[in-house]
Amino acid sequence: MEKIMDLLNRISTLYAIPQWIVNSGAIAICIILVASPFVARFLMRPKYYKFREMLLFKVLWRWKYKKGDIIALWCYCPKCRAMLFCDDENCRTTDVLQDKITFFVCNECGGNELGRVVGGDRRYALSLVRRDIWRHIKDGTYNEVAKATKEALELLQHLEEERKAQELHDTTQETSTLQEAMSTESLSEEPILEKETPQEPLNNADEHANELLTTEEASHSNDDASLSLQEAQNNEQQENVEEAKPEAERHGV
Repeated sequence: MEKIMDLLNRISTLYAIPQWIVNSGAIAICIILVASPFVARFLMRPKYYKFREMLLFKVLWRWKYKKGDIIALWCYCPKCRAMLFCDDENCRTTDVLQDKITFFVCNECGGNELGRVVGGDRRYALSLVRRDIWRHIKDGTYNEVAKATKEALELLQHLEEERKAQELHDTTQETSTLQEAMSTESLSEEPILEKETPQEPLNNADEHANELLTTEEASHSNDDASLSLQEAQNNEQQENVEEAKPEAERHGV
């Protein structure tokens, strides 16, 4: 390290170049030397290395390349891009090829079946996909397949967004309809209350009229009682006058 620094100082002094420029140039050369193998490997790799996903058996397949071989090959959901579950239990219970079915199930989308492969278990399905990938690479059609896969995924994503928006719109519409129904019920109940409320004054008026009638009857009964009492007094006075008449006649009055 000291020898390198001395060399850089001599170069700076000999060619009258600032020391920081010499140091920066030395660092850049080191970076280029270290990164050149990786850059060369990246530039020299086959063009089909960009071909890393494909739709097959109604599911999305993704993989990587390592030393000219396909690795990390597995299936994914085209809608939510989650890893799928392979159900191949029936392949162990039967020997008939047509009865051996491998199902691809997405647990994130409600556990629904997205695709299937008839004829074998998951290893059989992976071998079919790997063979189809190499076929597109050898035929030179991998660019068209990659483009079609990208367009199909964008279309599926767009349809999924529209479906979610429609569900949200339907939910909002149902909520607004329910609110309108509740408001209509409340408005229909208000006139009934308005019709029922005026009955209270009528009842009060009837009670008041009954009280007036009772008071008038009581007054009439009182008047009848006073009249009967007055008549009794008048009768007594007349009886007294009639009794006094013979006494007056006797005394010559």
